Amino acid sequence: MRNYFDDDEDDDDEFDEDLIIREMETEKETKERKEFIRNCNDAYKAIKTDPDNIIDDKNPATKKANLINALNRMSALFILQEEYEKCETLKKFAESKIPEVELSPNVEEIKKFLGQ
Repeated sequence: MRNYFDDDEDDDDEFDEDLIIREMETEKETKERKEFIRNCNDAYKAIKTDPDNIIDDKNPATKKANLINALNRMSALFILQEEYEKCETLKKFAESKIPEVELSPNVEEIKKFLGQ
C-alpha cells in the first residue's frame, strides 16, 4: 500500500513511470484497434469493387489461407458492428472465390481484441 505521507520522491517517480507506461500501452492498443477497423473497411471496399483481383497466391496477404483468416476476422467485426450487409457480401465473395471453405467468424476473439 502506498504511503501518501512519505516524502520520498522516488516513489512518486515510480508511480508516474507506471502511469505513463499504462497510458502508452492504452494508446498503442487504441491505435491498433483503429487500424484494424480501417483495414477491414478498406479490404471490404476492395472486395466489393474488384472481387476478381483479390486472390493472388504470390502476395502473402492474399494467399487463400491468409485471406480466409482475414475474411473471418472482418466478418466478426462487421457482426459486432451490426453491418450484416457487409457480412453477406463477404460470404458471397468466399462462396464464389473459395467454394471449398465456409467462413466461421470468431466474434469473441474480436470482442476481446477490441476490449469489449
